[in-house]
Amino acid sequence: MNSISQDSIDTLPHSVGNGLSAPHGTAITGVETSRQIIFLSSVFPSLSETFVFDQFEVLRRAGLPMAIVSNHRPAEHQIHPHMRAIQDQTLYLCDARASEVLAAHGAALLHYPLRYLRALCTLPFAEESLRTSMAHLTGAALLLQRFDHPPRPRLHVHFTYGAAGVALWAARLAGIKYSLTLHGADLIYDFPPDLKDKLAEADALVSISRFNVDFIREKFPLMDPEKIIVIPLGIPPLERAIPQRHGRSGPLRILNVGRLYIHKAQHHLIDACAILAARGKDFRCDIVGEGSYQTFLEERIRQHRLEGKVRLLGPKFHHEVLALYGETDLFVLCSITEGMPLVLMEAMRAGVPVVATAISAIPELIADGGMLVPPADPLALANAIERFMAGKLDVAALIENARKRIETEFDLETNALKFKAFLETLEA
Repeated sequence: MNSISQDSIDTLPHSVGNGLSAPHGTAITGVETSRQIIFLSSVFPSLSETFVFDQFEVLRRAGLPMAIVSNHRPAEHQIHPHMRAIQDQTLYLCDARASEVLAAHGAALLHYPLRYLRALCTLPFAEESLRTSMAHLTGAALLLQRFDHPPRPRLHVHFTYGAAGVALWAARLAGIKYSLTLHGADLIYDFPPDLKDKLAEADALVSISRFNVDFIREKFPLMDPEKIIVIPLGIPPLERAIPQRHGRSGPLRILNVGRLYIHKAQHHLIDACAILAARGKDFRCDIVGEGSYQTFLEERIRQHRLEGKVRLLGPKFHHEVLALYGETDLFVLCSITEGMPLVLMEAMRAGVPVVATAISAIPELIADGGMLVPPADPLALANAIERFMAGKLDVAALIENARKRIETEFDLETNALKFKAFLETLEA
């Protein structure tokens, strides 16, 4: 890739590309075709990754020539109604018929014979299972058959999971260049197979946080630092102001939003609520989300006899979560693994005071705009909530600091356009 500094990215113009291309690689009528960016996802679109959808929408409006490819279709419950239209513009590799798969492999053998045979020979030595590696190689062949024509496209992948595997094999088969956006769990906690190769063979790495960059430098000291750049994600401005609950009477209203999953660790919040209840504190805690941990959390609530104080509200659409912010005194994020959570950004922008675990990039996000506690420590979490209840914090200052931080550092449009400008500096 072209060497480019972080400072130069921060000052790049938000130039507009020459036009959009349809997902099947054909130019839209009346629009000049230019080099495409192929955004490759494991599952797209998905409710749990709305930030990817939001970023793509900004890039489309800005005129970036792009197409979207996904390994798999989302389940029906994973799609918000406003995401459905983009499915018609997404190429799903899983939809390929057997004849298309055979044709793609035949074309790969014909066009890249030595690389194809080398790929087949190296498949058994990948960290990924042979079956999954073969599926990723097949995805790469399908992708190349559809898109590898002049002007040659680039690939970009969010996360280091299955889609990154397809990109890796596309690079090995045809020399197609790809870049990765690194989030958090995909780099630091999950250690997906062939991670070192995926990072090393990408020609550019976009990290959403400086924490990830430090992690790479520590764990992969031979990685070229010139190809890593920090461009955070972001959230859009609120369509309307959220009414402030701070200062109202009644029990403290606590809110948590996230998948009901071990990494989100809502059981620590429930345990903290049990401590507060034992201290005679008046509160209500609502947990929004769904997931495999629900039964465990329900049992935890019963064990602590918190049925009247802690509620699992199930999944909510975005507008419903926004409404809940107006009824909330304190937003609590108790995860034990995270990247840079957008739900925390949103609470901060909505003017809701936040307390969160001091893990990964969260301290980088919050700075002086909230409270931090150690992970997996219900007592510390309960103490922080009690400090808030006791009025021992300058809540107005926390709210103002949080809002300014999100508006200046984590605005969706600003950061998506920085990302676009960066992509336009990369070689095909």
